[in-house]
Amino acid sequence: MKQMLHPEDCKAIEKLIAYMNEHPHENFDVTNHARMIGFSVSKLNKSFKAYMGVGPATYFRNIKMAKAKELHNQEVYTWTEISSIFGYADLASFSKAFKRIHGFCPRNAT
Repeated sequence: MKQMLHPEDCKAIEKLIAYMNEHPHENFDVTNHARMIGFSVSKLNKSFKAYMGVGPATYFRNIKMAKAKELHNQEVYTWTEISSIFGYADLASFSKAFKRIHGFCPRNAT
């Protein structure tokens, strides 16, 4: 259940969520993302979790992995290429993050 936040804070969080969805290939930087919407880092973490039920870094990672899976389903890129597109240093770290979100390794995704 979403906790009650000030309407302006909700708008700021929704702005950040839209940005995250439009830029899933970027790395999450809590300081820059907080600054982007005029929040302190602690306010962003607390307010985002209250509003969405998870922290901003987790939410952003979920977006990345969902978009990575969508991209793979288009059958244009390999998992190695996709891991690079989404800013992972190697396939192993991408696979670990993917499994944490989806519950299975990328190679088992259909």
